Amino acid sequence: MNERVTFPDIEQTLVAYLATELAAMSDTATVVSRVQDPHPTRMVRVTRNDRKARVDVEDREGRRSAHLILDRPRVVLECTDDAGGAATLAALVRSILSAAAPGYLGTVWCDQVEDAGMENDTDPATAAPRYTLVADLIVRGTVLA
Repeated sequence: MNERVTFPDIEQTLVAYLATELAAMSDTATVVSRVQDPHPTRMVRVTRNDRKARVDVEDREGRRSAHLILDRPRVVLECTDDAGGAATLAALVRSILSAAAPGYLGTVWCDQVEDAGMENDTDPATAAPRYTLVADLIVRGTVLA
């Protein structure tokens, strides 16, 4: 019988981790998984989106690792700043994520963070400046007893 493994909620894990890291750098950005109304003036929105195409060889060739204890979430981070600092915020978030692995994101072990890119993604409805980061993570699950 195979082991039962549970994986962390990567959105909430990253919300807490990035909020802590940004606060330690005296940055005022609010980190969320859902945008509040009214939205914060400086914000990072974290969403998991595994439907976006991956860039690694396992997915290109249709192979998956036999290590079932690993989860491979793709996360999208939208950085906005009404004062025009969205690009600076995105660069800061990118540097925090790039330095995070291998290591703990709060209580979750992260083996790897693969930066899949950053783009200027101005909000079409409001013309507000927004930069989007995409990253692939490899995180460890927990075997259920």
